[in-house]
Amino acid sequence: MGTYGYISIIAMVCYGFMLLMFLTAKRNKIVNSFLVVLVGLLFWAGGSAFMRVHLWPSYEFWYQVSLLGILLLPYAYYCFILAFGGVKKGLPGKIYLAVMLICFVVNIRHGVFLGCPNVVEKNGLPTFVYEIKPTILVLFFPAGIFLIYLFLILVRICKANPNMKVQYEPVMAGVLVLFAGNMLLGIPFFSGFPIDILSGVVNVFFLFYALIRRRLFRLQMLASPSLCYGVGFLFSVIVFLNVIPYLQKIFHIQMNKNTTLYALAFAIVFLVIYALFTFLWKLLVRSVFVREENYQTEKIREFSSAISKTLDLNEILDKTISVMKELMDVGNIYICMQDAPGLPYRGVASDQPLNDLTFTMEEENPMIQWLKEHEEPIIYRDFRYTVEYKSMWESEKHRLDKTHIRYCAGLKDGECLVGVILITDASAKKRLVYDEVQLISSVTSVASIAIKNSRLYERARQEARTDEMTGLLNRKYFYEVLNEELEKNREASLALAIINVDDFKLYNQLYGVKEGDLCLQRIADIIRSSVGESGYTARYGGKEFAVLLPGYDLFSARNMVESIAKQIYVMNNRRTDMKLKAVTVSAGISAAPYAARNVKELMENVDLAVYHVKHNGKNGIQVFDMMFRNNSEGNNTRNHTHIYQEYESTIYALTAAIDAKDHYTFSHSNNVAYYATSLATTLGMNEDMIEIIRQAALLHDVGKIGIPEYILNKEGKLTDEEYEIIKGHVEASIDIIRHLPSLDYVIPAVIGHHERYDGKGYPRRIAGEDIPLTARILCVADSFDAMTSKRCYKKAFPIEVAREKLLQDAGRQFDPDLVYKFVECLDNGSITLVKAEETVDNLKEIL
Repeated sequence: MGTYGYISIIAMVCYGFMLLMFLTAKRNKIVNSFLVVLVGLLFWAGGSAFMRVHLWPSYEFWYQVSLLGILLLPYAYYCFILAFGGVKKGLPGKIYLAVMLICFVVNIRHGVFLGCPNVVEKNGLPTFVYEIKPTILVLFFPAGIFLIYLFLILVRICKANPNMKVQYEPVMAGVLVLFAGNMLLGIPFFSGFPIDILSGVVNVFFLFYALIRRRLFRLQMLASPSLCYGVGFLFSVIVFLNVIPYLQKIFHIQMNKNTTLYALAFAIVFLVIYALFTFLWKLLVRSVFVREENYQTEKIREFSSAISKTLDLNEILDKTISVMKELMDVGNIYICMQDAPGLPYRGVASDQPLNDLTFTMEEENPMIQWLKEHEEPIIYRDFRYTVEYKSMWESEKHRLDKTHIRYCAGLKDGECLVGVILITDASAKKRLVYDEVQLISSVTSVASIAIKNSRLYERARQEARTDEMTGLLNRKYFYEVLNEELEKNREASLALAIINVDDFKLYNQLYGVKEGDLCLQRIADIIRSSVGESGYTARYGGKEFAVLLPGYDLFSARNMVESIAKQIYVMNNRRTDMKLKAVTVSAGISAAPYAARNVKELMENVDLAVYHVKHNGKNGIQVFDMMFRNNSEGNNTRNHTHIYQEYESTIYALTAAIDAKDHYTFSHSNNVAYYATSLATTLGMNEDMIEIIRQAALLHDVGKIGIPEYILNKEGKLTDEEYEIIKGHVEASIDIIRHLPSLDYVIPAVIGHHERYDGKGYPRRIAGEDIPLTARILCVADSFDAMTSKRCYKKAFPIEVAREKLLQDAGRQFDPDLVYKFVECLDNGSITLVKAEETVDNLKEIL
């Protein structure tokens, strides 16, 4: 075959290897056009190799195959360059293909352009020598013109997209090498040397490098089964052809005498060689080429699994940075996120805790716009050649250049670019690794999905927690926050304010519902801006707002609420389109642990404070704290003392009606009022609460007016039906009180005075501290008087027996803390047993 024959063999092996490799790749126009180039090169190199070994049918046949490959290569390159640049094919390519095919057919018959080479002896070896004629220009001239046309196409593509200039550099270098190699055939020094074949090998590696830069090749392709078996077969054939002479000598086989034995022996040897090369290729690929990629794939799989289990955005970003640092040799990594469309991308995460995260990237930044339109990351070195880079501000360029930006990748939520990853070089001179771009794309794709899920969850979570109209917290979530903050502030102060808009129904009637909604939104904005980061704001009801202030005392909370009330009062003065009435609010304030032990008491106290303001002319602020109120009385324009006296006549009329129906119920209600108010005083409750408890005690059994007298005065045990009728007196009491003017504040105590601490009472079967404190006080007082009073069906229990029964049922029927305090009062004499004859006197004293 001669010394130079191995060059053709090597070229053919390289082309065949690449052909097999890219046959397993994901197909697109660029890959398909590259396969066409490989086929042309394979024709060229394979024809040359088989020509040099005088393979059947003749070396002249293989010469024509090689020449066909040469003539078709410019067209193949034409297809590849256009596909690489995303340009459609035109008429010149078809014309060139037709001309070359005609010239090839003519040359086969007459050899007028380039005849078959002559075989001559050179240094004792057969060498192929071409007779170069002037007519060869007929072949090379159109090819040269076509290559110049290709060059002009390249220039036009690079002008339209400067970024493609960097991508085309290896392609242009390969074409020039190939063209130069064919031109050197005319120089006598290279006579007989396949310089054209060698230049083709160099050229194809330039193209291969260009595909790597475009990320159309992955090492994982080397491990495909078809490539493995194809490479094994290719190398086996080459080795087998070279060992045939040695096998003949070793086994002393002559083909004309031992045909069967010859075929069997050589088949076995070929299979052994094939199996050996296939095994070695798998081992080589897996241990050298694919191990790193498999490691990366496994890490990305673990990363995907890890972030799929969390919806926390910060955790997702931290894991994204961590996997990139683990898989790539880079400098620093920064992640910028956009809070909302139109806002800049600000730094939120980095691989180093001390890195500067104060920088931002505006949405109009050309790099941001490029990432929005493309799925792949930016290679900053290539991006510098683009029009987008040139349109950036010099300050933006300087900052990116100064930090040695290497890559820039986008994090997307659908079509929206929600984040940007900036990756820097540890050194400005570090070599670029194009495989990293594919790795970044894989990581950002997984991270984008996780971020999208996180944002969807956060959006749903936010919608579930906030009021749609005002954007404040809704009532349900506010209670969660209130419970959490109460636990956190057990040893500190926690102030709560309820702000109720006065006469809002009238406002809607005057100006319409739409204007009413705008009013609520403006009020919400005032409250939100006033509270800021100091606390929590919520829309507590239709026209009520809640403000929770951790760490605030009553004085500070009142000052803030006063400021809010003043701003609300003047907010309509800014309207220039129409004159609106001033909006006033009634606000109540309380604090834990000073005035409440739990959330329920805190809310009840604040509601009661709002109720006081509403019933005293509205447009005011009431603090549920006796000491503060006493200190503030001089500043109040309205006297808040004895606000319940206006209801005394109604209460007296009802108690008189009870006395007319059942004297025991009348006496019992007065006794309960005494016991309950005495216990409330001992507990340190303020005058307002004591007065509410007194009135609730007087009215707690008012519903018995509707109970038949034979049941009320029955001496024996009640039947189940009669007991159910008796139990109905609670709902009957509520029905009566509900229709009384301004007495609905006693309903919580009345409706709950037969509830049990263990949840087995009636009518609602609530338990523990879910029962209002006023109702729990009435329950103790009501039961004690029932036990110590004489009835038609029982005798009065001694005080000692009643005392023991209270203690026995502490934690079951009664609030244990209240029972122990009541018993303590009995023991120290601050509460004494009411005698029957004292009942009338007590009534006169109370009323």
